[in-house]
Amino acid sequence: MINFRKVTKVDFKKIYNWLNTPHVKEFWDPHENFTFAQISSKYAKRISEGKIDQYIFSVDNTDIGFIQSYFVNDLSLFMIKGVAKGIDLYIGDINFLHKGYGKDIIRDFLSKFIFNDLSVQFAIIDPELRNISAIKAYKKAGFKHSNTAYNNYEKAMSYYMVLSRDEFFCNY
Repeated sequence: MINFRKVTKVDFKKIYNWLNTPHVKEFWDPHENFTFAQISSKYAKRISEGKIDQYIFSVDNTDIGFIQSYFVNDLSLFMIKGVAKGIDLYIGDINFLHKGYGKDIIRDFLSKFIFNDLSVQFAIIDPELRNISAIKAYKKAGFKHSNTAYNNYEKAMSYYMVLSRDEFFCNY
């Protein structure tokens, strides 16, 4: 069973540890070397501001990863117009990688936290082009490729993907 809970201060050490595992570090802030204090400050600020919703997800009561969502204003690289929420996630616990959890975690999250808001027309995600495992999971969850372009924030080529509300509910 997959569960989601809001990130709290208690989770900062877990997030810090996950962000420093090689399989997460490769694609999540790979050019940064955040200290625990910096991670704590960054995630505490996000909690207080409330602009980015942050969750720990678990499988059978074991915390295995992190997911966040936020409204996106500039949708030009996704080649869509409308109201969209972006998601970012990783499975931090290496014991749960490549076990087929990704699709179900993503679909469950979209149902409970993205498309439960009737104003949201699209879910979007932008993995690095070389993150083949993530792209496969996103495709299995229903996302479709919309564009490939250089991502200034990530300093890498990104594989921009979109899932419309209609497609989600037609295939759910």
